[in-house]
Amino acid sequence: TDDDNDTVLDVDDAFPLDATESLDADSDGTGNNADTDDDNDTVLDVDDAFPLDATESVDTDSDGTGNNADTDDDGDGVLDVDDAFPLDATESLDTDSDGTGNNADTDDDGDSVLDGDDAFPLDDAESVDTDSDGLGNNADTDDDGDSVLDGDDAFPLDAAESVDTDSDGLGNNADTDDDGDSVLDGDDAFPLDAAESVDTDSDGLGNNADTDDDNDGIADSDDAFPLDSAESNDSDGDGLGDNADAFPNDSNETVDSDSDGVGDNADVFPNDSTESADTDLDGVGDNSDAFPNDASETVDTDNDGVGDNSDPFPNNALYSVDSDSDGMPDEWETKYGLDPNDSSDATSDRDNDGVAALDEFLAGTIPSGSIDLDGNDQYDALTDGLLLLRGMFGLDGSALVIGTIASDALYTESVDIESRIATLGDLADIDGNGDIDALTDGLLTLRYLFGLQGDTLINGVVAGDATRKTAEEIEAHLETLMPGL
Repeated sequence: TDDDNDTVLDVDDAFPLDATESLDADSDGTGNNADTDDDNDTVLDVDDAFPLDATESVDTDSDGTGNNADTDDDGDGVLDVDDAFPLDATESLDTDSDGTGNNADTDDDGDSVLDGDDAFPLDDAESVDTDSDGLGNNADTDDDGDSVLDGDDAFPLDAAESVDTDSDGLGNNADTDDDGDSVLDGDDAFPLDAAESVDTDSDGLGNNADTDDDNDGIADSDDAFPLDSAESNDSDGDGLGDNADAFPNDSNETVDSDSDGVGDNADVFPNDSTESADTDLDGVGDNSDAFPNDASETVDTDNDGVGDNSDPFPNNALYSVDSDSDGMPDEWETKYGLDPNDSSDATSDRDNDGVAALDEFLAGTIPSGSIDLDGNDQYDALTDGLLLLRGMFGLDGSALVIGTIASDALYTESVDIESRIATLGDLADIDGNGDIDALTDGLLTLRYLFGLQGDTLINGVVAGDATRKTAEEIEAHLETLMPGL
């Protein structure tokens, strides 16, 4: 049953007597083993995906179905009848029919605009959609979608611009000078009118066309200040209108800041209504300057006629000279027996009270003598008064002191009392006539210590040639000899 012993029964063996063959698919008399085209479809077996099927030879997508029977040869999901490249799984469309599939083609619609730059890569009639509204610019009547038709839009592809008043290529929105008149829009009353930029009176009519720019009722041609409605005249021709000019008829002045009637230009103190001149140029106005013609002085605190800068005693009207600069006035030193030309006497203590002369002056006390002659810190008519009166009568020694020394006296010896009387010197000349007299100066002192004042003090005891004649003058002098204890 198997003549050639090739394990194929003779009834199934096309070559029962040839052990090397058993099949002849194309019945051409040559066994398949020796035949190079088993199905006789003219496709060699080595190139034939279906070597035993004469109706098939190719299986592009290797899905086991030959291309002749397969409706999607390349297995790309696109039926061969719809596939521009039925044997190329990477391509199925060729929009511009240029033989290059859309996937590989960089310009699918063949409009010369690369797909990456083409808003409509499959439409060769469109490539741009400026406003991204899905309608290409060629068909769109408002390309930038700014609601201004392209025919009316100076910038049809710029949604931010539509007008270019001055045709400078820069849209009005971005242009800072829309009308190109060199006046920035922010400063231009008529930013879209190159012939106008200012409307001083805000009447809607630009100054170039307006015959009364400031609307003050005076034509510009007659108005000295055509742009200032508050002014129209300048009488003195100084550039400032009469209404604002404090001195409309004086071209040298326009302002009076302190309203003192003197213009600021002439006023040395334009902001001080109390001053306008400084004759001595010392920086202090004449009205405030105690010495308006002396640049070295401005103040006289004590009103003694000597400026504070020159006055060594600026707060004491009684004194203004200190020749030896010892701090004590010349007049005071002379009065109390000191030397106004010797500064060393400032430290002297002529009355031996432990207080230097300068300190006596500063304290308001006298430096040389007091009518507390016995030094008991009291002013007593029956002791001090009688001692001074006796001394003026020329008594000395025991006759001077018997019965007139206080029990608590510091000075009890006549020599001490005589010394203290001598220390008084001319101060004991109470009425100031240049003569120390018991019947005038002595009695005046005694009466005062008894408490008498006024006419009772001076009646009958003031010398005819006295320089101190009134009770007030006598009392004042005596008070200087009675410093507070």
